[in-house]
Amino acid sequence: MASIGLVGLGNAGRPMAERILARGHALTVFDIDVEALDRVVQRGARPAHSAGAAVSDMTITLLPSSVEVRQAVLGENGVLSALRPASTMIDLSGTDPDCARELEERLREKQANFIGGTIHASGAPAVVIPQGRFSIVIGGEKTRIAPAATFLNELAQTVICLPEPWMPKAFKLAIILYATANNIITAEICSWLTAQGADPKLFLKLLQTTGSQASAIRMEEFMKRKNNHGGALSNSYKDFRQALEIAAKLEIPMPLASTANQIQEMARASGFARLNSPAAMGELYELITGTDLSGATMDAEKKLHQEHEPRVIYLAQ
Repeated sequence: MASIGLVGLGNAGRPMAERILARGHALTVFDIDVEALDRVVQRGARPAHSAGAAVSDMTITLLPSSVEVRQAVLGENGVLSALRPASTMIDLSGTDPDCARELEERLREKQANFIGGTIHASGAPAVVIPQGRFSIVIGGEKTRIAPAATFLNELAQTVICLPEPWMPKAFKLAIILYATANNIITAEICSWLTAQGADPKLFLKLLQTTGSQASAIRMEEFMKRKNNHGGALSNSYKDFRQALEIAAKLEIPMPLASTANQIQEMARASGFARLNSPAAMGELYELITGTDLSGATMDAEKKLHQEHEPRVIYLAQ
């Protein structure tokens, strides 16, 4: 059984450590937060005094952004300094595609394998990750990522494999762009209907009855915003910034994403940064339109994905 290293014990890192330990793997961990480190060590992990000291057969980084990842990997006593030929690093952090490309190149120089990846969960990481109710998307050449995919499938219900290490990062940003734009236009539509005296729930029934299922699903998800599923607006804002920075480098216009980013900034400035994205948009549109969107809410819990046997899916290999 391969030894595992984990750098980063935050909101997703700590439950990931618990999941790895529960599956019986030897785990070495590092975090600059001593209390976070101690909590995981008490559960059976081995502590490391630096990111480099946590390097194992497979080393996972699970950090907030590219800034922290570059420091942990490329900095003094970092992961890169301790990697051996044929060892593997899996980055599941909130990094951007350019960071993934850079790390791939630097690890290639040491004849080590780099795998870019992202975590996809419907619910709070502290709840769903220890239970294995989440998916992981990874990228890389099939022959290089197959052993990592097998290991990760012990942790996650589904592992989806893409052909390039940077692709999971780009696709995760695309998901955030798509979801946020939907949240904004749905909040705007609900405000527009409410201001005219129309019940948004009646509009939802119309969508469901006429077969407009895609629109109905988006409307229903917005109405379930009080259930506090999904990531905080502050995380979405970071993802938008990354996406727009990439667009600037590529010299392609993204007028809709730019406008959505400004609307998110309005919500953040209004004190809604810790709410999930649909809840933040609902609060913002109540504020700027003067409408009461309490009628555009649903108490039903968000349905969890149906459980199935663990599986690894290769796309476009």
